[in-house]
Amino acid sequence: MNLILIPILYTAKIGLNIIYFFIKLFTKQKNKVTMLSRQSNNINIDFRLLKEEIEKKNENSNGNNSNIEIKILCKMIPKTLWGKIQYCFYMIKCLYHIATSKICIIDGYNIAISSLKHKKNLKVVQIWHATGAIKKFGYQVLGKEEGSNKKIAKIMKMHANYNMVTCTSEATRKIYSEAFNTDIEKIKVLGMPRIDYILGKNNEINEKIAKLYEEYPKLKEKKNIVYVPTFRKDKVIDIDKIIDNINTEKYNLIIRLHPLDKNEVKNEYKVDKKYSTSELIKIADYVITDYSAVAFEAATLDKPLFFYLYDIDEYVDIRGLNINLQEEMKDSTSSNIIDLVDMIENNTYNCQDLRKFKEKYVQTADTNNTKRIVEYIMKSLEKMRGKETKI
Repeated sequence: MNLILIPILYTAKIGLNIIYFFIKLFTKQKNKVTMLSRQSNNINIDFRLLKEEIEKKNENSNGNNSNIEIKILCKMIPKTLWGKIQYCFYMIKCLYHIATSKICIIDGYNIAISSLKHKKNLKVVQIWHATGAIKKFGYQVLGKEEGSNKKIAKIMKMHANYNMVTCTSEATRKIYSEAFNTDIEKIKVLGMPRIDYILGKNNEINEKIAKLYEEYPKLKEKKNIVYVPTFRKDKVIDIDKIIDNINTEKYNLIIRLHPLDKNEVKNEYKVDKKYSTSELIKIADYVITDYSAVAFEAATLDKPLFFYLYDIDEYVDIRGLNINLQEEMKDSTSSNIIDLVDMIENNTYNCQDLRKFKEKYVQTADTNNTKRIVEYIMKSLEKMRGKETKI
């Protein structure tokens, strides 16, 4: 497969470079911020909050940074051949907006951002789509079963060209530096916009939850256990073990799988996807996960957090972990779901371990995350304006 894919990628990269060369040649950078994502087809909460904060700063800037143009482009790579062809034309549109921007914000690996050569003054800000990283990713798993192919990563310059990466703690800085193969000085503890959202800034999440309770009144009648496992490539999650061992007469069980997961979940354990995982964590009385970054959101909200690690030995071999959960959260970690359910039933949760976990990995557990990131962006724009004035 790679023997066929590698020359295709080389050809595609050359083609993109040629197109981008002429786009750069005939365009000028504007006072513009472009946000790019291929995580979904909808504008995510991080981008939306950043846009609102930039507009707010814009209104109060007294002309210093006025008229900042904001462009948001969100589109997943389609699975069909025709969809992929259409995506190529969409990428040309992205190239135009990158070439005419001074700031580009991304929330994952972006082909155009990392693999192409940009105008000198372009600043790229990576706001990773997860709140942290329990499991290894990026360059940490290069060549592994669940990681990227080394040759393909080299051709596509995986995670190159970042000027700043935001994170939620000093502990996460080292992890991100390794995963993005980026100088640790570029990793800034500024936080994630979504933390502002889940902590209830502007009351928006509370309004969404009111609608959730209205649509699912049973969620107010009993305590809610939310199970959010991480995505496992080519693996089947044994959901039945969770269902069989939780007393659904006493608790509501909500199962939220990764969007790429192909497991089937009965409707009685599902909540419509228009309600985000963050919103489900907000209404949870208990959160069960494994290696998912939702653990950091649960910790931010001080929710009793349990780690069901039934495949820990295998997972460490094929993927690897950044955090030793069996040490740092030992009292709420088990390979046996019955142990975790017993802790819920007997109310024996170790809140002290959760507090330490939160203090170590979510140092930005406040409602100023978006503000800090936007201030960085504004300062970068101001510096560029200063250089243009001197010239």
